[in-house]
Amino acid sequence: MPRARPRKPNGPTNDGEIDRLRHDDRHDYRNRGRGPAGSAAGVFLARADFDVLLFDHGRSALRKCAFLENYLGFPAGISPAAYRDLIHEHTATAGCDRIETEVERITETPDGEGFRVHGADGEWDVRYVLATSWAETEYLSSLGVETVPEDHSGDVEVVPTDETGQTNVDGVYAAGRITETYHQAIVNAGDGARVARTLIERERPDFYNDWVVPDGYYERYDMAVPEGVEEITHEERRERERSAARRMTEFFADRQ
Repeated sequence: MPRARPRKPNGPTNDGEIDRLRHDDRHDYRNRGRGPAGSAAGVFLARADFDVLLFDHGRSALRKCAFLENYLGFPAGISPAAYRDLIHEHTATAGCDRIETEVERITETPDGEGFRVHGADGEWDVRYVLATSWAETEYLSSLGVETVPEDHSGDVEVVPTDETGQTNVDGVYAAGRITETYHQAIVNAGDGARVARTLIERERPDFYNDWVVPDGYYERYDMAVPEGVEEITHEERRERERSAARRMTEFFADRQ
């Protein structure tokens, strides 16, 4: 298994954290893109105890949307800005580290055991790469990642993958619109989560699901609690419900 660090409270990465990560810290997974696909993948991977770096250049395709009306769970719709803030908070809560920088290129590490991300503000070593950056693939060219013209326009290069999200380069994955997935936020989020599960299964074959169930659920079936599953008491469930309701109430109240 790749190295995993204890989870810690997260917020936007500051300059001191960038300095700390610049040269010697090896992370499990690095995502280029902070939209629905990259953020969903980051949440699933971090909750499975992967070390996750999310690189954000601040140019999400969501900024082109005036109002998001077809994302399940928001029956009245939600503003793209509010949705972006929620997914960024979710990745931080899950344990992802966010790096605000432009990724210039990615190369193999000298030991051949992973990849080195070269950014405008430093370098980071990772085990895997997941590209979710719509309309930008140049930074993958140094690895020899295959790209092809997008079918309907031909003006943008997209990344072919197999059914698991793997590109032609082992350890480099892609998800979301960069793979010609439908240009819909919820579809891209699902695609990112799907590819994340591929990576989790690759490193942790015994991982069942990221699932929270009532205390004693598996005991009733005379089964051990599978890897990845958490059992919680009724009291803990109620506390999590109250905490979630408070946080969402505060979030939307602050945006009035």
